[in-house]
Amino acid sequence: MKTLKIVLLALLLFHIGSSFFINIQIIKTWKNSTYSSLNAHGKKIIDYLEYFNLPYGVQTGMRNYSYYTGIERGYEYYSPNAANKKTEIIFKNNDTPVMLPGKTFESSFKIKSIFTILGGQLKNEGFRNRVIQSMAVRLFTLHPQINDMNVLIVKKQFPSLAEIKRNKPIRVEETTVYNIKKN
Repeated sequence: MKTLKIVLLALLLFHIGSSFFINIQIIKTWKNSTYSSLNAHGKKIIDYLEYFNLPYGVQTGMRNYSYYTGIERGYEYYSPNAANKKTEIIFKNNDTPVMLPGKTFESSFKIKSIFTILGGQLKNEGFRNRVIQSMAVRLFTLHPQINDMNVLIVKKQFPSLAEIKRNKPIRVEETTVYNIKKN
């Protein structure tokens, strides 16, 4: 039992240390993006943090750990302010959805959650075309019996809690943007 407590305490300290160091690394990136908008105290802190470096291997290990746990996303990862919009790309063959690749629950979840991250960027037609082309190539490879697919952009807008109380429904807008053929 004592060994378990020591292991759990070590893991807790590692988690806290990783959170601390990752957030320092994130704050250091502000020098490139928002440095000019910081006040004098913020600039001093960022300038001081430039001297605070960890070995590359330690940074890589902590970064991988932070990606796995969600630490690198900062507060918004835990934020109760969920987005009120969701954009999704759906591939259909003869009005039947073509399943996206994902052999495990985690991989399927990651593929579907990428749309949350890319949702706002899918308005950019060039970016959207690159995403759809790369996904379509993979889907045609996984489903050799399919020769053509319709690509739909589905946008969902969720009402606020106050609007839900007034029975406002979720607004769904489905648009077919492409018909892709295998060759």
